[in-house]
Amino acid sequence: MEGIQSVLNEYGLTPEYMESVSPKVWKVYTDHGVFALKKLAASRNASFTEQMIMLEEKGYRQFVPVYRNRTGEFLTQAGEDVCYLMPWLTLEREEELDQKHEYMFKEIALLHQRTEKELGVRREEILGHYERTKRKWEQQKQKYEEFISRAENEWYMSPFQLQAAMYFKETISAADFALARLEEWYETMKDKESSRMVLNHGQLSVRHFLYNDTGTGYFTNFEKAGHGPPANDLIVFFTRMFKTNPVMCTECVNWFYTYHNVYPLREEEISLFLSYMAYPGPVYGVLNRYDLEKGPGEKEACTTLLKAYWQMKNAEPLVMSIHETEENRKLQEETESPSS
Repeated sequence: MEGIQSVLNEYGLTPEYMESVSPKVWKVYTDHGVFALKKLAASRNASFTEQMIMLEEKGYRQFVPVYRNRTGEFLTQAGEDVCYLMPWLTLEREEELDQKHEYMFKEIALLHQRTEKELGVRREEILGHYERTKRKWEQQKQKYEEFISRAENEWYMSPFQLQAAMYFKETISAADFALARLEEWYETMKDKESSRMVLNHGQLSVRHFLYNDTGTGYFTNFEKAGHGPPANDLIVFFTRMFKTNPVMCTECVNWFYTYHNVYPLREEEISLFLSYMAYPGPVYGVLNRYDLEKGPGEKEACTTLLKAYWQMKNAEPLVMSIHETEENRKLQEETESPSS
């Protein structure tokens, strides 16, 4: 980025050495310490610093601060770019992978706890969301069924059709599970007059959880922060994590309950979380593009479908373990409750 020196002048800093960490981040060494200078993407929320001010007002300070420039602004113009300055913190500390994630999940739970607010909801809004989501999911399920039916009537199945047929039973099972959890959410929510909203980080990741010299963790990169249901951050984190080759994340359930023990999710929030995590949207997306666009070749289409299938299967152990745990908890509560 051109004009880094002029940007640093706005903070009264003279660089001794600079290194590019990524296309958007520079590590700047000065006689006043080491700083991170980051370019704000044009698509990002330029008012994200307001969320940080709000967090501080609510007594939550476990985030990397953004410095004000000479004019008191958080953002500084650099030609056609806009950037901001932070202290440099490291990404790593000496601890096991599971400990890093547990620490982060405790902190995001505390952040949600501090920013919680109860908002009124109308039954028409709940019904509308339920009906739109259910209709969309059932239509996508039906399209998959129709695709397989047409493929089975072909004289010769293409490699993609054969692969889609192999995944059909598991995908439909995941969709049915998601629809059942959506139904549970609606049955719980339809008579409620309010729901919880919290400040979501928007990009929850261990890469956005940094450490100071004493090993204290701080969130950074609030460029996609915004208010929404508390499970949104968890859905973003796990969805990104499962979008990979086959993995067996035995710690994932512990991470979820690390969060849940600090900031317990309500029954309807867990139902909606399980519904969205189980729903095989990526598989349907690949199928739809293949069926309508006819763009990618067979090899590329098969590879993309395989990756979508892996994502669905990676999420399955987490979803089923939480569902089983919550069902057992409900059964135990019913058993222990005094008979009427």
